[in-house]
Amino acid sequence: MSRLVLHYTDSTLLMLEQTQTGVLDTYFSLEIDKPFARERMSGPIKEALRTNTLSACLWFGPDYTLFPRALFDPAQLTAYYQLNHGPLKSQNHLTFQIIEALDLVFIYSIPVWLYDYAKYELQTPNVGHSIARQLQCLSAQNFTDRVVLLIESTHFVLLTIKDRQLISCTTNEYLQASDILYFLLAQQQKLQLPSASQLDLYDATQHFDFKSFEDLLRQFKDFEQYNCSFYDTPTYQNQILCALSEDL
Repeated sequence: MSRLVLHYTDSTLLMLEQTQTGVLDTYFSLEIDKPFARERMSGPIKEALRTNTLSACLWFGPDYTLFPRALFDPAQLTAYYQLNHGPLKSQNHLTFQIIEALDLVFIYSIPVWLYDYAKYELQTPNVGHSIARQLQCLSAQNFTDRVVLLIESTHFVLLTIKDRQLISCTTNEYLQASDILYFLLAQQQKLQLPSASQLDLYDATQHFDFKSFEDLLRQFKDFEQYNCSFYDTPTYQNQILCALSEDL
């Protein structure tokens, strides 16, 4: 059977059906508070599961934190989260993933409704986070020093790897590409990154204008020697979201 990956944000559901020939993506708007919203969501998923095996259920959201694995105590999960995000909202559920290759724990919140749906309807208690999956994929590739940008519809994620160590993982809102660039410039100066760096950009939106972004990037002296690689949405879906667990 083909494999099915479900990827949720606070406003969308992305269904990815991975076959031997490629990945079929289908987007659905989520308005979970409206009447019969869950029934409308469940219908396409149940239909897809007739011919696909559920491979992963993933969530993307900005509320997460990273913590050293050696110091991690599951009993203190709420305290770790509150250090960066304050009290957990009543409609959210707190969970975590261990990223063994980085010796880090990825702590994040997901909506309670999604936790319940995955556990009781899909019979899978684990809802992963797409940023954690990106980190796992990078570490599995034996990554070298680089800056990685993941572009979602309203947020972008900046990952910075220096001396083969993850030194930065931040998520910020943006309205236009220049917002991303100016934040990247600030981080370049703050973290004292080398002038010649590899920049990998993954587009999860299907419409990010990389050519305009790269042209704007070249206007800054700090980025003159950056080597840029662009990964379009199908590549991101196939190589990151649909990556097999045993490969991470």
